[in-house]
Amino acid sequence: MKDQFDENRSTDKSGTAPIMENHPASNQSPKSRSKPLITIIKIVLVGAIFFYIFRYLISNWDQLKDLNIKLNYGYVILSFIAMKLAWLTTAWSWGKTLEAFGHRLKYRDIYTIYFRSMPAKYLPGKVWQLAGSTYVAAQKGVPEGANIGSFLIGQAYSVISGVALIIGALAFGIIQISGEGFAFFRWSAVPILIALIILIIRPVLMERMMNLVLPIFKRQKVNIYIKITTSLWLFLAFLIPWFLFGLSFWFLARALTPISFNLYIPLTVILTAGTVIGFLAIFAPGGIGVKEASIAALAASITSFPASFALAIGLGYRIVTSIVELIAFGITWLISPGQKSK
Repeated sequence: MKDQFDENRSTDKSGTAPIMENHPASNQSPKSRSKPLITIIKIVLVGAIFFYIFRYLISNWDQLKDLNIKLNYGYVILSFIAMKLAWLTTAWSWGKTLEAFGHRLKYRDIYTIYFRSMPAKYLPGKVWQLAGSTYVAAQKGVPEGANIGSFLIGQAYSVISGVALIIGALAFGIIQISGEGFAFFRWSAVPILIALIILIIRPVLMERMMNLVLPIFKRQKVNIYIKITTSLWLFLAFLIPWFLFGLSFWFLARALTPISFNLYIPLTVILTAGTVIGFLAIFAPGGIGVKEASIAALAASITSFPASFALAIGLGYRIVTSIVELIAFGITWLISPGQKSK
């Protein structure tokens, strides 16, 4: 019996090692075996993202209905258009940041990377959008380090330009906060503005701060080689979208009640402040709740809007934002259905 087994067993030419038969299971690489798991993870993450988005949408819509607000739908449409332009400009600005890292992509690919990963920001935790962006960017041939660096630098320029807009409006008296503390806020804004200018013209300082944080998340450090002229250009590129977002915000406020265009700049500053506060609130996914509350509080104190109206524009803007982001996400699958750029 043993001899028969030995005769039937295949060996190599040296007679020392058996030759494995080609069973389907043995041909599967670890990568191919992991594909079903990756697919399941993708489905779970996408499902969680849309669960959170639609939960927030329904909650905000219910609160808005309870306020019995009548809308001028013409201005609502203009608000959607202005916001879409703002997001398109923001994506373009990020593309310029990626270009500073040595990777120039077609705008279609920039749009896809930026907006396909955007819904992930609504998941609890602040890293999901970055993880999604890195994954999609890799499909477009962008190395992890370049994408992480450009993503974080882009976020930094967006926040810095927003804070500069707020501080500048306070320092030059463009907006005034009711109360005795306004003078203190105004003059304390000057040194903050100077510090921001230094940070803009010395982007290497941002590199040092980022490289202190990245190893904590087991990510590779980044090297930033951005000239002062390029840094100033990126600052301007990220400043422009704030005024477009502010225009969208003004259109929405105008859809709720007749207001003067003189409130455009104050409302832009209010929106910018609420967005920055929401972004910095690490406990709030996508700044949900924090952004709306900040907008309502600032609108009530700066523009003397009634409390119900201030809350309505905060909630309404969240609804408009979420819808525009979902549409942008859907468009990415039409213009670039998952294929790698050549």
